[in-house]
Amino acid sequence: MMALAPGANTALGATECSWTLECDNPTAFGEYAAVALIPTDDKRQPKGAAALFQITQPWMDWSGSQEKIGCALKLGQLPEGADRLLLVVYSFSAAGPVSELRALRLQVESNIEYRLDLTGNGEAAIIIGEFYCRNQQWKFRALAEGSAYGLSALGRRIGTDIDDAHPQRRGPSGGGGGNRPSGATGTGFAVTETHILTCAHVIEDMSEIHIASFEGRHRAEPVVVDRRNDLALLRIQGAPAFKPVPFKDGMGCDLGESVVALGFPLAGLAGGGVHVTQGGVSALFGLHNDASLLQFTAPIQPGSSGSPLFDGSGAMVGMVTSTVPDAQNMNFAVKAGLILAFLDACGVAACRSATGKTFTTAQMAREAQQSLWKIEARNP
Repeated sequence: MMALAPGANTALGATECSWTLECDNPTAFGEYAAVALIPTDDKRQPKGAAALFQITQPWMDWSGSQEKIGCALKLGQLPEGADRLLLVVYSFSAAGPVSELRALRLQVESNIEYRLDLTGNGEAAIIIGEFYCRNQQWKFRALAEGSAYGLSALGRRIGTDIDDAHPQRRGPSGGGGGNRPSGATGTGFAVTETHILTCAHVIEDMSEIHIASFEGRHRAEPVVVDRRNDLALLRIQGAPAFKPVPFKDGMGCDLGESVVALGFPLAGLAGGGVHVTQGGVSALFGLHNDASLLQFTAPIQPGSSGSPLFDGSGAMVGMVTSTVPDAQNMNFAVKAGLILAFLDACGVAACRSATGKTFTTAQMAREAQQSLWKIEARNP
């Protein structure tokens, strides 16, 4: 038996092969977690539909049981242009981390084994391997590439739509439209007198978008959406001129620097006003050294997505985008530098703030409230 370490690869004997997968939590697969197969090209561009637990494809067949999943692959029958097949383990609807599975044991054919310890892994999906063709020879490579936001977000990142909900826990399809959510709320902030910025995942798949605050409620429409970086620029017409949030001018924030998050968490439960939380910058990178994100400790809740993070000068240094479930204030924000590049590409001139002046948290909250809006997105 050949034991692989992450990153190691080995040749397969034929284009038809089989594999089995077990985890240390024997009831997890089918209830909490599942497996997906995503065909791509060598640049990880999607080529054809994914295979999920509830969806088979002509090039594969599921077998086995909840305790030991099996699959037979016909790699020679993958969709045209596909010379790579990603093997992904994920939790349904990104409900929690894959650490609930504790450890994985993958066996390819009868002679290749890969063991992966997931203890402490806070991500909701992880690519554990890939089958790929090189010089007309199919090979298998062991991997451990995580996605903190789940399988659907991983699919969006490579350019395909994947429904990662549990097949038996979906609501009515509503005329064949798939599992479209009925509504979502988040936070947005003004970047010009007519534009609001928020997270792409807040408005994704929603047909109606409104912004609301004590100053009123207005219809919004997406202008540019960057799913990869979770950014969405909204245009609002017929509303009074907004007060743009000032971005920090110059270098980004420092490790350990104090930050304040302002937003509308738990809308409808926690009250309709702006909520303020405080914390610090705990890392200058996201998971797997993602340089587009910073990590911070100010507490956030559902609805905080899109909230601006301010430093002590009252300048915006990041936008809240995600958190790691079951971790202690392990939260992430898109860095202001990336947001400014996005706005520049959209032809939007953002407001800059000179450093040097400092504000109390109360002063920042009073100043920024006029720029903050609750995002209400829904499918009627």
